[in-house]
Amino acid sequence: MSDWFILNGALLGFLLLQVLLVLWNSRELRRPKPRTWGAGAPLVSVLVPARNEEATITECLDSIVAQEYPNLEIIVLDDGSTDRTADIARTYADQGVAVISGVALSAGWTGKNLACHQLSREAKGDLLCFVDSDTVLEPGAISAAAGMLDDERAGLVSMMPRSSSTTMAGAMLLPMVTHALFALIPVAMVHRAKSAMLSLAFGPFMLFTREAYDAAGGHTADPGHIVDDVQLSRNTKKAGYRVRIANGTDLVATRWYDGVTGIWRGFSKNAYGALGYNPVVGATVAFVLAPLLVTPFVRLVIGAAGSGEVPEVVVWQCLLLVATRIMTAQLGRDAQWTSPFHAITVAFWGSTLARSMLLHARRESVVWKDRDVPTFPR
Repeated sequence: MSDWFILNGALLGFLLLQVLLVLWNSRELRRPKPRTWGAGAPLVSVLVPARNEEATITECLDSIVAQEYPNLEIIVLDDGSTDRTADIARTYADQGVAVISGVALSAGWTGKNLACHQLSREAKGDLLCFVDSDTVLEPGAISAAAGMLDDERAGLVSMMPRSSSTTMAGAMLLPMVTHALFALIPVAMVHRAKSAMLSLAFGPFMLFTREAYDAAGGHTADPGHIVDDVQLSRNTKKAGYRVRIANGTDLVATRWYDGVTGIWRGFSKNAYGALGYNPVVGATVAFVLAPLLVTPFVRLVIGAAGSGEVPEVVVWQCLLLVATRIMTAQLGRDAQWTSPFHAITVAFWGSTLARSMLLHARRESVVWKDRDVPTFPR
């Protein structure tokens, strides 16, 4: 029995299991049910950190003030913007939006962590809802998330957003976020395993109970951590509270990053941190899993361009990979036309993780929104 036969069989088996995992996760990663709240609804503080977001802040705030939830406090923190972000936000004062100015960045903090910490201190709500300033909510988003928080008796509910990128690069590359969640992560372990490392969240939308947020240490627990959302979810679980992630692609949309350069820089700075700076996991994903998932497409192209003969097992491997991507694109409301280019997406993301690990090893910082952002834990 040849090594190629064993490898082909093992990969085929893995890809079949991946299809089953997507089906399982589609049941575990539920869409929040609509919920109607009455006058006695707990106060939700919607907290929006913003730095140089004049291009997106209007759409974000329009969607927040249009929420169906009846008891909201809305606070925007202007984090030293040099554009019209603060001026635009202040035009919403008659719609109940308060705007505060952030303090100067302190040593040991990332800009977003410090901004969110200041927002949490200003907030009066029983529930704290952190929303990124490039994020747009459907009218029922907060009501549905608060309903899930209540039903699940959770300390944190975070909704996976759909990508609203309008660029070809965004359409092709950003669906990997959805694909990785559905096809590579057993979501049931995030929900039920006690290990804090088996936890995650999505920064564009995180809804905490005040009790859970404070017990987890809030943003002061790891003020210099570059992946604040994932770290907060770990600290929340560590503090003994349930963490629930939901498929919010019908309720929440976010820009993430635009263009190949923006996506490359954006995720290179935090990909390794999202894995907890675990060298074994990082190396396995970047140098074993990603190449393994690209190999069938490489063999298909080489075979078709060369002898014209492609082993049947390679064809099946490629079909399973594309079929899995089609399934996750459907679940995440991503563009289906990008599914045949899945190999490019996987290779790109494997490369961003490898670069993120390299930046961490060199203890380098990256410039993000005119600030030096560390790629290593402080």
